[in-house]
Amino acid sequence: MRVEKDTTLLVEGRASVRIEGKAEIFGCPVESLVVSEGKILPVYVVEDSEVEVEGNYIAVKGSTIPKSWNELVDLIEKENYSRIVLFGDTDSGKSSLATFLANKLEGRKWIVDLDIGQSDIAHPCAMGIGFTEGGIISISEVHMVDGSFIGTISPTGREARCLRGVTKVFEKVKDLSRDEDRVIVDTTGWTKGKRARDYKLAKIEIIKPDLIVCFEKTPYYLKRFNTFEVDSFVLKKRSREVRSSIRSNIYAKWLENAELRKFDAEKIENSTLFKGDPVEFLEGVLDAKVLFSEKGPDFLNVCVEKEVEVGGELIKALLEVYDVKDICIFSPKQLEGLMVGLYNGNGRYLGFGLLKGLNFENKTIEVLTSVKDDVEIVEFGEVRLNEELREEIVRVP
Repeated sequence: MRVEKDTTLLVEGRASVRIEGKAEIFGCPVESLVVSEGKILPVYVVEDSEVEVEGNYIAVKGSTIPKSWNELVDLIEKENYSRIVLFGDTDSGKSSLATFLANKLEGRKWIVDLDIGQSDIAHPCAMGIGFTEGGIISISEVHMVDGSFIGTISPTGREARCLRGVTKVFEKVKDLSRDEDRVIVDTTGWTKGKRARDYKLAKIEIIKPDLIVCFEKTPYYLKRFNTFEVDSFVLKKRSREVRSSIRSNIYAKWLENAELRKFDAEKIENSTLFKGDPVEFLEGVLDAKVLFSEKGPDFLNVCVEKEVEVGGELIKALLEVYDVKDICIFSPKQLEGLMVGLYNGNGRYLGFGLLKGLNFENKTIEVLTSVKDDVEIVEFGEVRLNEELREEIVRVP
């Protein structure tokens, strides 16, 4: 079909587009593309063109890119801002703006993706660092150079671990980037409530941005910072189910060609598993065979053959008997599919794997992963992936 210049085709995935002429997405020239499920991309036709679309789309006159986004680019270039943080609710357009800035700003750009729920550069449950000089239609195209495994898809209740991750990420950014590089920071959509406010402020103090870009109105607690307001770019809100489906697809991609690997227990971090001394567990206390038990200075881990229900009174009694502060009673089945983050000897984040086996006699674990590099750290997360690659919260030693 013939499409006049200054027209935007809002193409909804799953769909494919072929263009004979001149068109762009978020400032990136395109000739053909595939739009994945759950996404809508704005194909802006710069000059009269022949366009073929297989899938759903809507044609609108003019560009859908907000004027304020171009004004933001001019401001960053004029003031030579280096570190830019994007602040806004879920599905406000942060990732789209990050893509636009990556294409429009001059020079080298680092994209830091701190959105552990819908991570584009790393994968969900991790923060990612990527490098680009532009020419992208999504920040998901940016290759992960490094990152930090968090092990959960929400910072709520896990603020301390997330802030440690932010600190680690920006120590890496400092080592990777040059003084003249831009650093564009995409953040989570958790913005409302006291805990969200405290979390955001703590992140900002770590990042030390030159500019905070706020979607719509600047919140009162950011008034003392240098801010700039932009319009939201939301073509279609994604449901919880769609967001979950997208995460499952990302997990599947990261697990392509995965193989079982065996790691010694000494590589395990963020867990007390195999960190204690063997201890005899009281017989008859649990309605299951005890496979393994260990006690540390403040913890007791008990692995049982099958999952059992343990009441609060029994836990209280065991805390007193063993003189510990924390008890974890689990079965191998409960930990099967646990997400673990893998790092090399230099501390570079390589990707994730799924826990598939525990060997208590040899103190080793089996992990299904596509990571082929040497691994020195296996960091336990707090969610497991089921057969459909959907997250389930799990109690981890």
